Amino acid sequence: MKKADVNKPARTMYPKARRSIADYPHRVIKRVTNKKLFDGGKLPTIQKGRFKGYVIHTLTLEERATCPRDCFHWDDCFGNNMAFAHRLEHGPDLEARIKEEIKELCATYRGVIVRLHVLGDFYSVPYVKLWDDLLVRHENLAAWGYTAHKAHQGIGLMINLTQQKHGERFSIRHSNDALNVFSANSLELEKPVSGVSFVCPEQTGDTKSCATCALCWSAPDRRVLFATH
Repeated sequence: MKKADVNKPARTMYPKARRSIADYPHRVIKRVTNKKLFDGGKLPTIQKGRFKGYVIHTLTLEERATCPRDCFHWDDCFGNNMAFAHRLEHGPDLEARIKEEIKELCATYRGVIVRLHVLGDFYSVPYVKLWDDLLVRHENLAAWGYTAHKAHQGIGLMINLTQQKHGERFSIRHSNDALNVFSANSLELEKPVSGVSFVCPEQTGDTKSCATCALCWSAPDRRVLFATH
């Protein structure tokens, strides 16, 4: 496996894209606009499965600053190609806003599902616990995403335990962990095997978007494989 450049700073390539929460005028939990996640219609909702009708939202943090340095894509993070994305400053102010906004959204919609994280990763055990608490408090909340943390230690262990506790409602797959069935791996490392893994259908053109697929949370017994962005 390739190793990250230990000399590369733990920050985005686009420091002007960082946003302080104290004076951030927009929502931190944003309604999705990315066509990869949802393509079509005014209200972006999941189109099939358990979370059909849930409104899709996203959260974007700062890549590298919140990520483990041993991430396989530390150097070639797809954030390198997202110069204009707002990177939200992580910490207590962000967490307070998340709690406030999730409460409002879950009171507004029949269901809310959040893509964690478009950029960035879980940055502390208490931050993972925040999402655990939110899922307990709001029965119509779900989240999915990917993490570079290892499933057997520290932050990764807490993610793993939270996923086991909430099942599909907290579908966070561990990236490039070929020994973990509930993982998301690079095609650079693993080739698809029928019944064991599948290539992301949005990337192959077999479905329009994540909203019309749902396999990342509805196929827990198979690994999902991605081409490098």
